[in-house]
Amino acid sequence: MEPFDEKGIATLAADDVSTADTTSPSTTDEIKEHPRYTRYLVIASCFTIQGLSCGVVHSWGVQQEYLANNVYKDEPKKIETLSYIGTLMFFSLYLWGMPAGWIAEVWSYRNLCFIGVVIMAVGQVLASFCSEPWQLCITQGIVFGVGIGLVFGPTSTAPAGWFTKRRGLATGITVAGVGVGGLVIAPLTEFLVRTTSVAWSQRITAIYILVLGTISCWFVRVPTQNTHRSFRSFNWREFKNRRFAVHAAMVFFVTAAYIVPYTYLPEFWVTHGISSQTASVLIAVANVASSVGRIVTGFSADYIGVLNSLVLSLGIACVSCLLVWPFATNIGVGVVMGLFYGFTAGGYWSVAPLAAAKLFGIEKLASNTGTFYTVSAVGAWLGNPVGNAILSGPGHGTQFLGMSIYIGVLWFSAFVMAVVNRASYSKRLIDIV
Repeated sequence: MEPFDEKGIATLAADDVSTADTTSPSTTDEIKEHPRYTRYLVIASCFTIQGLSCGVVHSWGVQQEYLANNVYKDEPKKIETLSYIGTLMFFSLYLWGMPAGWIAEVWSYRNLCFIGVVIMAVGQVLASFCSEPWQLCITQGIVFGVGIGLVFGPTSTAPAGWFTKRRGLATGITVAGVGVGGLVIAPLTEFLVRTTSVAWSQRITAIYILVLGTISCWFVRVPTQNTHRSFRSFNWREFKNRRFAVHAAMVFFVTAAYIVPYTYLPEFWVTHGISSQTASVLIAVANVASSVGRIVTGFSADYIGVLNSLVLSLGIACVSCLLVWPFATNIGVGVVMGLFYGFTAGGYWSVAPLAAAKLFGIEKLASNTGTFYTVSAVGAWLGNPVGNAILSGPGHGTQFLGMSIYIGVLWFSAFVMAVVNRASYSKRLIDIV
């Protein structure tokens, strides 16, 4: 008997996995050998791991704000060092994308994710014993970041192989875990920091990452595991492919822009008289919008086309940074900013891997997506430090205008790259691509 009601998530399987252009017959046959609920467990496990890993990254701004305004209030150099921690987590996430994708494809998605979960927990425990920002850079930034890098790519791409017609919805639900994780972890972190300490909030985080992550890792798998491939089979000449290079540039620009608002919006709101507790709630609103945006954008990609959905998401994210952020100095406009940015920026993460599958095939989705992430690691490194440097300039410390323009330009550049690839696929605006 089917364990899910037809009106629920079982609608994902309504296609019953028919053959598609990007799914080989052998892969389709392999999928049919497993019960339908196997696919749902894959989605649920990847959803959970995404939430645990990226939720902590999105919640770092809460800890950074507390440390900057309380522990290191009169030490500007240490405050500056704190700004590198979010960047290091983000940088490590992307830097390990290529090896993580290849290891997952040629070895084991499950085992690789388990190693990543353990490293994340160890990073949090080590961070809890740190007393200086530079120590946090190593533990919270690099060690924890390596753990995220090992789980992020595999859990982003594993569910796509189990679906064809509703691949967008399946991927959207999976990556919505990032937003849900931020929604739960940001207020939880703020509560733990205020009632205990930053150190104990990190130790408690390590515990639930290890417990929930280990359970989830058991169900991470793909229909087929290609053991005949190796690192030597990577073809660097793919970068000579115009679409491949343009897609890599798009990921680079998004990577540089994406995390900066999540890191600095709490500080922006506190600077304009909004309490830190309310700022935490506004970030939670952005995370809710991100989760909804990932699901809706993935769902829409199944109907209006993956590349069309990608262009729309990037364009609206650009508008939110250039036209909404500068005026989000009160709770009302802050909610609008959180909704717009969270929804569209989050939606990007649903369709980015799907666009890679459409443009370059699903057989190498994990390794190709990992390659794009690794290439864009420099963007992850530049994002927050450049934003902080702009914020330190005359006149920007209260309005954050320079930072919002900087992020808006990055999103616009990504939008242009997406338009170029969409046009290379079809120049007709009404085509579903």
